Amino acid sequence: MIERMPSPRNFPEPSLPLWRGRFLVFAGILLVALNMRLAVAGLSPIIPLIQQDFPLSIFAISFLGFIAPLCFALGGIFTPKIARRAGLEYTVVIALTLIIIGHILRATAANWGGLSVGTFLALLGMGFGNVLMPPLVKKYFPDRIPLMTSLYMTLVAISSLLPPLIAVPLSHSISWRGFLGQWGIIAVLALIPWIIEISRNRSAAKAAALAATTEVHPDHVAIWRSSTAWAIAIILAVSSINGYAMFAWMPIILSDISNVSLVQAGALLGVFAAMGAPFALILPMIAARVRRVDYLVHIATACFLVGYAGLIFFPTQATLLWVIIAGSGPLLFPLALVMVNLRTRTPRTSMALSGFATTIAYVVALSGPPALGMLFSVTGNWTAALIFLTVISLSGSAAGIVLARQRIVDDELVRPIS
Repeated sequence: MIERMPSPRNFPEPSLPLWRGRFLVFAGILLVALNMRLAVAGLSPIIPLIQQDFPLSIFAISFLGFIAPLCFALGGIFTPKIARRAGLEYTVVIALTLIIIGHILRATAANWGGLSVGTFLALLGMGFGNVLMPPLVKKYFPDRIPLMTSLYMTLVAISSLLPPLIAVPLSHSISWRGFLGQWGIIAVLALIPWIIEISRNRSAAKAAALAATTEVHPDHVAIWRSSTAWAIAIILAVSSINGYAMFAWMPIILSDISNVSLVQAGALLGVFAAMGAPFALILPMIAARVRRVDYLVHIATACFLVGYAGLIFFPTQATLLWVIIAGSGPLLFPLALVMVNLRTRTPRTSMALSGFATTIAYVVALSGPPALGMLFSVTGNWTAALIFLTVISLSGSAAGIVLARQRIVDDELVRPIS
């Protein structure tokens, strides 16, 4: 039975209207969230259409799937450093600019190299956004952490599910270049509130940036000494390696083992991604109110195990069911991100933990797409690849046991990040 989290919690009770004095930031955070996965899930369903213009080998497809976790890992490494010098708001602008440039380059690519560079830049901007979102919420909405996490994670989920659902039909209608390029419009829209916010508060922003540059930061604090930080990083890693492996290969896997068409496989990938939306909405609220968050981690692990087992043993029967169950496993993703704020005391600790967890998670996730491609090349079927993901998923339960201790990262460090 799930027990309720006792008060007091590690964040203040709601005391202000959601948008009083912070409407621009509210809109800005949600618009950034809507950009966070548009360049990830929409590419694999249209690979055959791109191949009509220029060749893409198994290596090339694997590399395109490899770029997402690589960029998100780089985001975990570099975003905290940039944000300390430029400030959170200016770093958001940098991230969105990279996304816009990336979308343009992808839409105009003449070969695999151009497509890869555009994908890299777009996903690097999204990697910056991954790290920025928790500290932005911590800074501007400390009284609404579960609610804001639910809202932005729901939009992240929508940005994952929408592209694969419409990828093939829209690419046939406006070309694959038009399909990839259109997402830049949303990134341009996301820039507007941040530019206005920075312009309205230019003096304060400059003072904050100067303080951030001259202040002595406790970079030597070893956040890796926190077992809670490692547990959060591991559950984020389990979610990420499964998610990006499926984004890269699920349409091809299902086409091979389940006898579905390319359009149906793209739709099923959309279903897989869509399962994140309801969990993104409710998980942060639940995690803020229950004591035993490890139960949620164990449920997610079980979803991966059952979903992949179904695809291995009954691939042509109840395919939609197995995709839905496996797609429920990434409930670990919103859980990990809300824990970044619920298990820290300050925005700076939140930033440090967000960068640490993101780096670890996506360094691990780097192995996903190429590992699945390699296992298929060696065995000639997808069984070994699905078993690989099943074994990886089991590590989530061990991390859940650590989270059950309910410790705060700051308290586990030799010196808190204040």
